[in-house]
Amino acid sequence: MERHTALKRWLIVLIILFAPPFLVVAAMWALSWLLYRLFPSASFLAWLGIEGYAFTVLGMHVLLSVGLMEFMVRRWRRSERQQGGVILPLLTAVAVPLTMPFLAFWPLSLLMRLSHRLFPSISSTAGWFFGIEAYPFLSAWLLSDMTRYVTISLVALASSSAALIWLIMRERRQFWRRGHFYASLIAFAGVLAFPLLMHYRPVVQAVPGVELRLVERPSLVEGAVRGCQAAAEVRGCQYEPLGWADAQTLVYRKWCGGRYEMGVWHPGDSQPLQAYHLGTDEVTPFEGDLGALTHETCAPLVCVLPALAKRESSEQGYHPGQYEDALISPDGHWVAFTAEHIYGPEDLLVISQNEATITIRGFTAVRRSPHRLP
Repeated sequence: MERHTALKRWLIVLIILFAPPFLVVAAMWALSWLLYRLFPSASFLAWLGIEGYAFTVLGMHVLLSVGLMEFMVRRWRRSERQQGGVILPLLTAVAVPLTMPFLAFWPLSLLMRLSHRLFPSISSTAGWFFGIEAYPFLSAWLLSDMTRYVTISLVALASSSAALIWLIMRERRQFWRRGHFYASLIAFAGVLAFPLLMHYRPVVQAVPGVELRLVERPSLVEGAVRGCQAAAEVRGCQYEPLGWADAQTLVYRKWCGGRYEMGVWHPGDSQPLQAYHLGTDEVTPFEGDLGALTHETCAPLVCVLPALAKRESSEQGYHPGQYEDALISPDGHWVAFTAEHIYGPEDLLVISQNEATITIRGFTAVRRSPHRLP
């Protein structure tokens, strides 16, 4: 009987911690459908926007989990002694929902892919797999901004570590017998493991024998954020290759905050000039003369595409960034170019050239050196 009661309570705890996001998403879809029926000209989800939608789901998840957990703990304390009190369940009820964007992304993404492969006709129906599809997308969007990523991860780490410390101090050597210990440990480890699993890779890969360099290689956390941007189709900064200072130094600048308005591209704010050094693989500020740069362009279909590995059959070639010019180094052995994830972040890349490409290049390159840049 005691084992049955413990199992029942654990099932209730799991439902409290993991069910709310799907219930909230379902409720918001139902509300949107009702409002659309009553007011066809108004779109509730469009009015709320992706930001409001994501924060509503995560906020309601935390509030529901905390409220239900406190209610259940108070009920259980009436029947028997609860060693952790109310503080421990509340810490867990905060830590686990905040960790859900890190924990749920992978299994739900896998489940979403399986559903599309096994049931293509059903999974293509709008709203059928709304919980499976919406939560990974919202999770990636929430973590696609560095400030949000750091804030959510720090609060999740603080609450889960506080729960672990609380348990160890109160239970001494018996802490491993408590279920809250494993829930908090999984929450703590999930946040730390996410950047390792979300390891960022450029949108294109080189064929064997060709060297590909990623300019501004992201750190572990930056790579996770950029990976989330790719998953949520969030545009980052744009890279503008300006020219080569010498055979080993590429000069470029970034434009951040760019956007489309009425079909017109607004590039955003210009960032300070940077120089990428092939020899050291480092980026430093550039203070030289822009007019002295070598600016020799080449058609990407000739200079870039032959050196890239083939992608999925449904994707032909690659997608250049906002600034599409491919720039050849003065010695002809390197080409700088931009590539972007579809509707996602861009990469500035430098690729080595083989002899065949260098030979073809002479018929397609346009020499413009020196080139006066703004």
